[in-house]
Amino acid sequence: MRWFNFGILTSVALIVQVSICRPLGLGPQQVMPDLLLLFAVVLAFWPAGDNDVLIACWVLGLAKDLTSVAPLGSYALSFGLLALAIRRLRELLYGERLLPMMAITILGSFLVEQLVFLWTLWKGEQLTGRYAALSTGMIFSAIFTGALTPYAYWLVRRLHRILGLPRGRTYGR
Repeated sequence: MRWFNFGILTSVALIVQVSICRPLGLGPQQVMPDLLLLFAVVLAFWPAGDNDVLIACWVLGLAKDLTSVAPLGSYALSFGLLALAIRRLRELLYGERLLPMMAITILGSFLVEQLVFLWTLWKGEQLTGRYAALSTGMIFSAIFTGALTPYAYWLVRRLHRILGLPRGRTYGR
């Protein structure tokens, strides 16, 4: 992994997330895609070195931590655990096929938000009265993020040389 180029791409994704996606959030729950999680899921499916990918996903979670109101480290830990699970189950999930990748992105996005919600509750925030509204927003944001998976995969496939990732291959063929 070329870390400098990865840092630039992470910065661009973070800037787009904060400056474009947040203000254009849909509905009262501010439904928006999570570009950093999307990038982490695509990297976790990519056939690269395990340590590099896990560190990259942790860095993406830390970048999201720095721009959110969640307790510091909650997204970093959640992104790292999601990437670890995807790396361990990658061959069972049919490698780089888009439909399983979209389903895992939707499920992973929802689970990451639930873990961060539990972490926030554990830290002492009183959010239990708003759980229904928050969960609805989490579900729609997860679906929105999952719908963007083919575009993120296409982008990472085009930038794999710049990021220092090996050429993608499909498992199970």
